[in-house]
Amino acid sequence: MKRMIAIAGASLLLAGCGAGAGEIRVSGGEPEENQKVEEVLKEEDGRIVSAVAVFVEEDLLVGIQVKPLSRFSKTKIEEELTKEMEKAFPEETVTLSADLKIFWETDKLDELEEEDKLHKKVETIKSLSKEET
Repeated sequence: MKRMIAIAGASLLLAGCGAGAGEIRVSGGEPEENQKVEEVLKEEDGRIVSAVAVFVEEDLLVGIQVKPLSRFSKTKIEEELTKEMEKAFPEETVTLSADLKIFWETDKLDELEEEDKLHKKVETIKSLSKEET
């Protein structure tokens, strides 16, 4: 009986530690642009759990989730990725954040279809990303 409990506990522990690869979702851009964003984000796969990128008019919004041990250098990761995105997309206004709230709000942008609401939501997300807590 003790052996069964130990095996069950070990398998639960291993299942919890074996998190799969992160998901990267990109929407709103041309296929070439979407692929370029995915390539830039996959280069940081060792530090990013998942990412959401949305092209809206001349803006590129990117929300990322950082792995737990990389949270101590979250600001550095944001700065590096922002520079890479700005280099890859000089014609776009890049807003990148590792804040979970920004990640969630960027993820919700796919649901909005009205152009006016979408533009207002983008401006709200940009102002949220500039706030310091």
